[in-house]
Amino acid sequence: MGVKWFLSWILMFPLLKLLTGVVVSGSVPKKGPLIIASNHTSFLDPPVLGTVVCREVYFLAKPGLFKVSKFFTWLIKTYNALSLEGTEGLRRAIRLIKQGKAVVIFPEGTRSKKGVLLPFQSGVGYLAINLNVPVIPVYIKNSNKNIFSLVFRLNKLTVKIGKPIYPYGYKKSRQDFERFTVRLRNAVEELI
Repeated sequence: MGVKWFLSWILMFPLLKLLTGVVVSGSVPKKGPLIIASNHTSFLDPPVLGTVVCREVYFLAKPGLFKVSKFFTWLIKTYNALSLEGTEGLRRAIRLIKQGKAVVIFPEGTRSKKGVLLPFQSGVGYLAINLNVPVIPVYIKNSNKNIFSLVFRLNKLTVKIGKPIYPYGYKKSRQDFERFTVRLRNAVEELI
């Protein structure tokens, strides 16, 4: 974990715990290449995940996020957001995984505005199978609630981290990318 990430974690985890009472179950391996795949209902999801997984992570992000403002672009790049515009972001994610890093993907492809789990896009299956890396399913509950309801504990912010799913026995085919992705979605759904 880099110094910037470690110092941010030291400051942010106690603050998140104090403000929201976040409850985290499960853990992410501290070392080794992997993909973290989470549901996505709120803009809070990336910072919450980055705070609770206890290791430096890289986020695959929609290109539109890099056009919000100069400050926001600087902020998300500082905390390892990679734009999926073109192919460079994906190529960089592949290089990072090959270097033993953790990459966060929101396989729904967008925020679920109603809070229900949307269908997963098979890109996560493509990466896991082609790179032969485990995927950690994660479910974040109540991050889409009003911040005051989290602070006053009317809704409990919860992060459930599942067991790794390994891509053993899958072929490098579209059908298996989709089969793996369905298996992953079911694993996330079981954490609800």
